[in-house]
Amino acid sequence: MPDSSPRRGHHDHHRPPRKGGRLLHPFRSRRSGVPLHPDHVVVQLSGEITRANAERVGRNLQDVLRSRPAVLEMDLGRVTYLSNDGTAAFFMALRAARTAEPTRVIATHVGPQPRRTLHELGLTRTFDVYEGDGPGGP
Repeated sequence: MPDSSPRRGHHDHHRPPRKGGRLLHPFRSRRSGVPLHPDHVVVQLSGEITRANAERVGRNLQDVLRSRPAVLEMDLGRVTYLSNDGTAAFFMALRAARTAEPTRVIATHVGPQPRRTLHELGLTRTFDVYEGDGPGGP
């Protein structure tokens, strides 16, 4: 999947390239040795999630939800920045998760900055947010 993060200006040459909110290994658990229920899908997000890529990330989450898992776990451990506009991706996923047979949506490994943004927009009331592994984790 190509990087869709915004182009950097000439002042950003010292920063390493980021992955731009990519979905990484959407059907693979990062918890080796801890089997997850087959209806528990883990999606690892990374980089910055902003207006520039929120729609793409949201569509990718909706694609994962088409299989109707019982639980969608969004691992935000590699998310370096979440903008207010970037949360549109989560609203898109929540809308898809609530149709037909509802899917429980959780976010794990949520760092301080993404947690603050989720809280400010009220998303911590719509899905469970965990600093670590979440329920059933090691």
